Amino acid sequence: MEAKAMSDIGKVRRENQDSFAISQGEIPFYMVADGMGGHKGGAVASKEAVTLVSDHLQKYLTSEQTGAEVEGILYQSVIKANEAVFEKSQDIEECNGMGTTLTAAVTMPGERKIYFAHIGDSRAYIMDKDGIFQVTKDHSLVQELVKNGEITEEEAQEHPKRNVIIRALGTEEKVKPDVFSVDFSFEEDTYLLLCTDGLSNSVDPQEMKKMVQENSNIEKACSQLIETANNRGGQDNITVLILQGS
Repeated sequence: MEAKAMSDIGKVRRENQDSFAISQGEIPFYMVADGMGGHKGGAVASKEAVTLVSDHLQKYLTSEQTGAEVEGILYQSVIKANEAVFEKSQDIEECNGMGTTLTAAVTMPGERKIYFAHIGDSRAYIMDKDGIFQVTKDHSLVQELVKNGEITEEEAQEHPKRNVIIRALGTEEKVKPDVFSVDFSFEEDTYLLLCTDGLSNSVDPQEMKKMVQENSNIEKACSQLIETANNRGGQDNITVLILQGS
């Protein structure tokens, strides 16, 4: 499988506080993170989270593990990263209040399944011949309003408080990430797409699918997705990671 990622500062922000990771070693994993908090804090939080989760997965994941064990390791990786980021936010004044979203995916060799750990409003989508499907749920105010039937999905896309996150890594001492698996077989013309909200707030899923499937390669698809988000204002940092089946 081939993976590519790109990250862009956008048109408004002074710095890029997004981070991402691609590891295609014995146990492949992929992740994106969108930092928040202060001039420096957001970039510190996202980079720290991605680094710590990556280190934990590389240390503890093995090909012999069961699904429950993989999910347990993913869960603990986020818990440990949360503890470290939260502690740093308390100890360093310029990092006070920092936090980050995190969406991570693990593909175990020989399994027709993807394992996810997720917190915040970055997203994971899978694409195949049947369409594009969002597999993560945003931990956001508007998603709660949708869940409770107070607004529609369409209204959520334009809601003035759509960027208000109610759960993130590093903002509190204790955190509860979503950890789960999705049955999915990587074949020709199948894709996993991870992104921060700089993309998902500007480009709808059907447009994402069209750009990914119609480009000659996923590097060009990443570039076109970011260019489109920037052409629509580039209000936030934009990060996209695409994994293509073969």
